[in-house]
Amino acid sequence: MTLSSTDYLSKLSFDMETTTKKVYKNITKVKGKMVTVVDTKISLFIDGHKLDEHEIFLEDVYFNSLLYPGRYPMFTCTCRIFGCGGYHVEVVHTQDTLMWRMEQSPFMDKTIRGSNEFVFSWSNIIEFSGEWIERLENLQNLMLSHELKFQCDLEKYKSIVEEVKTMRC
Repeated sequence: MTLSSTDYLSKLSFDMETTTKKVYKNITKVKGKMVTVVDTKISLFIDGHKLDEHEIFLEDVYFNSLLYPGRYPMFTCTCRIFGCGGYHVEVVHTQDTLMWRMEQSPFMDKTIRGSNEFVFSWSNIIEFSGEWIERLENLQNLMLSHELKFQCDLEKYKSIVEEVKTMRC
């Protein structure tokens, strides 16, 4: 029996939890006020295995990697200083797939054996990206409703996904 190349493809997915709460913040030494805080916890998965929570996935870097192959600082330490604990991902494009070559095991469960190389179909990447953008739009609406700043460039991300669809589909 011959296996097709799609039998070896990994699947990228995520889960996003958002909580909103009011906290008391000191504005000065003598004055404070209640402010709204929106916390977001994002968990990434490859083939159902959770990636390490101690690494932060940089979505802006991810979206840029969809257009051009190369070596990207896609994960950083929770302190947001790349040199502290971040690592690069080598991104390789083919007509049908996008490959990630990781410098280290990305999984939270360090007993998971296998290579640090993952091949995704463009359809999985496009679906993942679309869902990611949709969840970021929901987060943006929530934050704006509480007069909080939202940092992601959603229009840029949408444009990149449309360009990828045009090139790959």
